[in-house]
Amino acid sequence: MRKRHRRKSPKVVWGIGVGLLLLLGGWIGISCRQHAPSEFTSDISFDHVVYYAQKDVRWKEDPLGDSIYHMGDSGCLTTCLAAVFQMQGIERDTLGETVNPKTLNQFFSTHGIYDAEGNLLWYALEDTLDVTVIRKEADELKEGELDTLLEQGCYPIACVHGAGTGKMHFVLLVGKADGVYWCMDPVQQEETAVPLSKYGNSFDSIRYLTENRT
Repeated sequence: MRKRHRRKSPKVVWGIGVGLLLLLGGWIGISCRQHAPSEFTSDISFDHVVYYAQKDVRWKEDPLGDSIYHMGDSGCLTTCLAAVFQMQGIERDTLGETVNPKTLNQFFSTHGIYDAEGNLLWYALEDTLDVTVIRKEADELKEGELDTLLEQGCYPIACVHGAGTGKMHFVLLVGKADGVYWCMDPVQQEETAVPLSKYGNSFDSIRYLTENRT
C-alpha cells in the first residue's frame, strides 16, 4: 500500500520562502556593509597640507613629558602643532631643521611645556617659542573669520569631540571646498583630509598661532 504524501500547506511554503528571502537579504546587507566606502574618505587634494599621524610607529610610544600618556593615545594636539609649524613656516633654531611630532614632543617634554598630566601649557609654549596663541570659543567667531584665517595661511586647531566617543580631540582645519571645512586629523592613518562632518560639523573652540613681530 503506497503511502499518501501530504501536500504542504500554502502557509508553510510561504513561511519557508520568506525565511529564505530574509536570509539572503541579511547576507547581502552584510556584504554591502563590508565593502561600502567610508563617508569620510575623499579624493580632494590639498597640496599644502603636511599630514602627520599620532600613531605613527616612529613616535606613538613616546611619553608626553613625565606623564603616563603617550603620543599614540593622547598626542593629537602635539601632532597638529607639528603640522602648524611646518605649514605656517614657523622656524626656531631650538626646534631643529625639521619639525615633526617626535621632535616637537621631545622639545615640549624637556622645556616644561607639559604639566604632570601631559596637558600642554599654552603660556609656556608662547614664552619659550616667542609666538602668540589666540583662542576663541566657537560662538565668538565672526561670520567668515575661519575662511579669512585659512586664506591667510593661518591654520586653526579645533577642539572637537571624538566621533562616537564624546572624548575631547584636536584636529587641524586646513581648507574649505564646496562649503565644507576639511581637516588634517591625527587619528587618520592615510594622508588624506577628512571633512569636519566627521565630528558633527561643530567644535568647542579653536586656537591658532601667530609669530611675534619685533
